[in-house]
Amino acid sequence: MPGQQAYKQQMRVVASAGAVVAVVLAAAFALMLGVDRQVRLSSMQRQASLQAQSTHQLLRQRLDSTQRAMTSVHNQMLQLQQVLGSTALQRPLLEQILEQTAGRNPEMVDWSVVDDSGQLLAGSRGDPDFYDWAIPANLMGDSALYIGPLQARSDNSWQLPLALRIDAGRWLLARLRGSQMQALVADDLLGAGGVQLLLDRAGLVLADSRGPRLLGRELGYWSQPRAQYPQALHGQQVFADEVVRIVAVMHTPQLPLTVVTARARDEALVGWWRYVAGALLIYLIYLIGVAYLLYAIRNAHLQQQRLAKEIRAGSAELALANKIGRVSTWTANAQTLHWGHSAAQVFGLDRNSAPLSEVFERVHHLDVSIVRRSWQLAWAGEQPLDLMFRLVFPGGVIRWLSVRGERVADGSGYMTGAAVDVTERVQAQERAREAERQFRILFERNPVPFWLFDLDTLRFLEINQAAVERYGYSRDELLAMTVLDIRPPEDWAELRETISLIQRGVLRESRVRTHQRKDGSLLSVQEQTARLEFAGHDACLVLAVDVTERLAYERDLAYRASHHPETGLLTRRALADTLDMRDRPYAIAHVQLRGLQLVGDTLGQDIGEQVLRTVAARLGGLAGRYGLLAYQPGEDFILAIKGRYDLEHVLEHLAEVVSEPIRGPESFHQLQAHIGVDSCTDNRLPADTVMARAAQAAHAARADGVLIKYYDEAVAQRLTARLHMAARIHSAIEQGEFELYFQPICRASDTRPVMLEALLRWPQADGSSIMPGEFISLAEDTGQMIALGRWVIRAAARAQRVLANAGWREVSVAVNVSAVQFFNDDLVGEFSRACEDAGIPTQALQVELTESGLMRDPERGLQTMQRLHERGIKIALDDFGTGFSSMSYLQHLPLDALKIDRSFVADVETNPRNAAICRALLSLGHSLELEVIAEGVETEGQRQWLQAHDCDQLQGYLLSRPMSLDDVLQWLATLTARG
Repeated sequence: MPGQQAYKQQMRVVASAGAVVAVVLAAAFALMLGVDRQVRLSSMQRQASLQAQSTHQLLRQRLDSTQRAMTSVHNQMLQLQQVLGSTALQRPLLEQILEQTAGRNPEMVDWSVVDDSGQLLAGSRGDPDFYDWAIPANLMGDSALYIGPLQARSDNSWQLPLALRIDAGRWLLARLRGSQMQALVADDLLGAGGVQLLLDRAGLVLADSRGPRLLGRELGYWSQPRAQYPQALHGQQVFADEVVRIVAVMHTPQLPLTVVTARARDEALVGWWRYVAGALLIYLIYLIGVAYLLYAIRNAHLQQQRLAKEIRAGSAELALANKIGRVSTWTANAQTLHWGHSAAQVFGLDRNSAPLSEVFERVHHLDVSIVRRSWQLAWAGEQPLDLMFRLVFPGGVIRWLSVRGERVADGSGYMTGAAVDVTERVQAQERAREAERQFRILFERNPVPFWLFDLDTLRFLEINQAAVERYGYSRDELLAMTVLDIRPPEDWAELRETISLIQRGVLRESRVRTHQRKDGSLLSVQEQTARLEFAGHDACLVLAVDVTERLAYERDLAYRASHHPETGLLTRRALADTLDMRDRPYAIAHVQLRGLQLVGDTLGQDIGEQVLRTVAARLGGLAGRYGLLAYQPGEDFILAIKGRYDLEHVLEHLAEVVSEPIRGPESFHQLQAHIGVDSCTDNRLPADTVMARAAQAAHAARADGVLIKYYDEAVAQRLTARLHMAARIHSAIEQGEFELYFQPICRASDTRPVMLEALLRWPQADGSSIMPGEFISLAEDTGQMIALGRWVIRAAARAQRVLANAGWREVSVAVNVSAVQFFNDDLVGEFSRACEDAGIPTQALQVELTESGLMRDPERGLQTMQRLHERGIKIALDDFGTGFSSMSYLQHLPLDALKIDRSFVADVETNPRNAAICRALLSLGHSLELEVIAEGVETEGQRQWLQAHDCDQLQGYLLSRPMSLDDVLQWLATLTARG
């Protein structure tokens, strides 16, 4: 056939062309992917090389830094030897130099002086293998620094020994922490599977970015340098795993170390595999396109064949339409009913006619009478046949038929018409009626109020029982009312607007509205509405959920979120939001009440809350007249003063209020107030900023010891300086910039020293020092007091060790402990560890704390003191007589000593009042079997008076000013020489 041959020829041409293009496309993709793969691998090779160079440079810098540190020690030893002579440079002095050096260089440990065989001359420990590695082959380039093999410690850590010759027969030996080398090779840019190794010339692993597992292990592949390394390496001898990596190696003759940087090859090829996937997808799409084209050609050919068949089957279409519409034609005479072929197909009949009597027998028994009557009337020509009835088909299947027909008027004596199967329509109507019945049940029995009302008249059309019960009306009463009758009159305008929107087809979102019951009470409801047709009315269906209790709960939550629970005052955040929304001028007075929190901590929560409420009530009275008040938990109140009031007048009134003492049933409280003020006149600043500036001014007022301070640039600069100092404190702790000075405490009987009080100093680069009063409170406020106190405890323990080595083992060291540090749970552990590390007994240290600090939490303080006492650590109560502890409480404290405050010692020999106080304190201390120490002894008259009244120990400038540890040792040596 010509048509079939043309179709085959077309298919061959398209298939051949598609195959050629497919081959070319595959070759292009293969070339492109191969080039891209090589580019990616080369890029990763360059990255690895850069990383290796960077790590090598960092390693060289670290070793250079270490060499400088060791050279500095070497030079210091040589200078001392030149000054003191070789015989003076003995082990104690060497160990003191090494200890100071170790403190300045925490990255190096075990500072020692050894001989040529590694035997220890001074310091921490020697090295039995020293002779084997201190050879020229292990020199770091042209320097004098020798690098030894990696050494393991008992705690599974690693160290790299470094040595520098001091002179003939003596070497300076130190060990670089393995963590320092690990830090050099750790690089977040290595990616997943990346590795960076630091190896010595024998291939021994010194550092591994993957962790310490391979440290000290020899990887044989790296034992011999190579002129060139393969681009990709893997294997147990290379990296101790089977990951394929791109390698870059960096080693120089100046360093006996090798840096290996390797990146996982799979990481470089991640994007390439996506590229491959994309190319395969494109190629697959092309193949699918070619296949689809062939399919389309074939489909078009088949379509042509189908069209030819459809033309020949035109007559079958009508039958098919009748079958789909379940429509059939029929004719009947007086005895027989005939139906067409379509009826046989529609109803599954195996014949084309049946006697009328048989047809009537198959009519459903409930419909047969009306069918017979209608047939008779139609046969008589009185009316057309038009009815719907049920017919029982063979097999018992019942179907609904809609039959229409009439008698032919030509007198031939037969009828004709059509029958339609309407079973599905009847069933759909039945389902609709059932759905309506179920809706009625749901509407009526729903526990949520439902109603329907007419959108034009607003009258209720239908109401469920829940609405009757909720609103208190009877059903008849509601059906006679409109929806306006259950709404407050002030809401009618909004209701009419909502109904107008519904009628225009605009439905508002669900909203909460106020409804009114029959008894006049109001309730809040969440309305859901829907427009619908009901019984010929344009109606609206309303579901009304009672949310009265929920809204009350939400209002309570909102109040709790914006108000302090104990005072009922606004929170700081709520006050800021209120001021920003009002957009009016105002001023902020930030009130700090020092001692408010201490009342509760000292006298109990009930009294503390009572005092807090009293303060809140007083300040609240001011706020009621002049503005708004907020409470910032702790000791701060924030008064927002409206702009129309005279600020100076309000501040005078505020000063009077906060200065007035608070009288309780059994107590009297005088709080220390500081007020910071800032104003907002143009509303350009957020309230939060204005409040922060007022708080800064309050801090400045506290620092200056004044009642009221206005914010200005000087205040900001001072606070900035405090923040800068806070940052410097952190750095100074880490860098070991602080120093301890020591003031002797001597026996009153013979002025022999029995104790040293450790006093903290912060030396500066210009030779000056920052005194503790300038930074201790700042360290407490910024949370750095624990770390600073820990340093002081450890430094004091080391100082006592030096005293013991110098023959003054009986001279203990007293450490002042702040309240913040004292209530740290680990204080006892800090003292115990410090004594253990320094190798001194716990009795060699004494804790000094103040009455006011102890009384912040007396019960917890007593527990801490008992734990210190159990460890053998002595405890002294500092500045005694200035606090408010009771004598009955004092007798239960495990104290060893009381220190009389210097304010009572001043003029004790001439001032009767001070003399009476000192006698009472001495009597009290001795009655409790405690040592009594007098502070601030500056005159001979004071010393004689105290000695005459049996004071145990003295401290002050008369005996000695604070000194460095070296000066203390020299002072003690002078005392020894005097005998």
